Amino acid sequence: SKEKQRLLNFKQLLIEKGVRSFDKYEKWLPKLVHDARFTAISNQAERKAVFAAYAKRIDADRQKEQAEKKRTGRDGFKELLQKAEEAGVLDGRIGPEAIRALERKYGEDPRWLGVKENEREKMISELAEDLAKKKKDEQDKARIGFQKLVLEKLRGKDKNPPPFHKMENVLRQDLRWAPVDCTSSRERIYGQVLRELEAARREKTRKQKRDLDEVDQIRKKRKLTQAEEALMNLFAERIKAPYATTWEVVVEALGNHPELRDCTLQRDEQERVFAEYRRSVTEIRCQEFAQLLAGSPADVVGPEMEFEEVLGSLEESTVKAFAGMPEDALQGAWAEWRDQAHAISVETARQWLRSCELLAGCEGIEADNTAFDALIEKLSAADVRFRRVAARPGEQAVLLAQRLREMKELRAQGRSGIEEDMD
Repeated sequence: SKEKQRLLNFKQLLIEKGVRSFDKYEKWLPKLVHDARFTAISNQAERKAVFAAYAKRIDADRQKEQAEKKRTGRDGFKELLQKAEEAGVLDGRIGPEAIRALERKYGEDPRWLGVKENEREKMISELAEDLAKKKKDEQDKARIGFQKLVLEKLRGKDKNPPPFHKMENVLRQDLRWAPVDCTSSRERIYGQVLRELEAARREKTRKQKRDLDEVDQIRKKRKLTQAEEALMNLFAERIKAPYATTWEVVVEALGNHPELRDCTLQRDEQERVFAEYRRSVTEIRCQEFAQLLAGSPADVVGPEMEFEEVLGSLEESTVKAFAGMPEDALQGAWAEWRDQAHAISVETARQWLRSCELLAGCEGIEADNTAFDALIEKLSAADVRFRRVAARPGEQAVLLAQRLREMKELRAQGRSGIEEDMD
């Protein structure tokens, strides 16, 4: 009815003006008298009575109205977030980047303004983080599934595994191909599996060699005569660095020692025992050198360094511990360590490129041009993780080209999703 509407309008006027509980009518009269909603109640006594009645409970009504407005605003904004999620606006974005992306697309939408800025940013950030976690879980599941697929298809071919392009058609036939988001990701996973297979093959070979060496050592120990054991003990006691001397020097230095002078072995047999002792100690020292390099911090020694640089980076006391060691033996230990360290460096650089902000907007750059070369220099100057892989010519270019191709595919997928939503 008209009377009820007049009362509702009167109440809304008091709420808008900020009337508080138990405020006096006379205080507010000058501020209300020129509003049509106030004068719509013509009787002065009735106005005063209605004012007093509403003023008693106006705080509760105001809070109720604000709560309803807030709930309605949140519901509308949730609808907007659901629309953004379906359109893929939040794909690959979190934090401030996600907020800016939604504001560019929905900033004029009334639902965008339906919640306060701090609450809006919190809701966006929470949704973006949930979506990112969900996406990562899906990617991890897809990656694990594809890894299992690759292992299945490479079974029996691990000694000479074919490159990715020769296995691509075979892998495409399996349902585990599609969940991985792009070809470059599949190729990267395939390469990782190959590296793991190669590492496992090498470890298996090394284990077999160790087992054979142990058997050989046992066999040799069983064949050692008492004279050979005595001679070995003499060498271990008196010659700490056999790799730095010769048999002739040993004979000259220990010729009068009873264990050597009275030994029943022929000279050539004595020399054989010494050679075996020297080989054993040299192998042990090479293993210790490789372990030293593996345990050194990355800012001290790295796979990008040459052998001489590695020696120069180590402490002088450490280098002295290997004085007299055959350089070719140390270089062999260093080369094996470098191959393993380089593989780790490449994967570290690949992970860094995926989170590198310097690549933002660079997905259009093609390889083999000046802009591409300049980007490599920029990335090298920015982080040692990328600079370190330059030890292998072309490695930086391969990693960067893979990342740019991956970014281009992800961008194309995101654009396609938005266009489908607009249609």
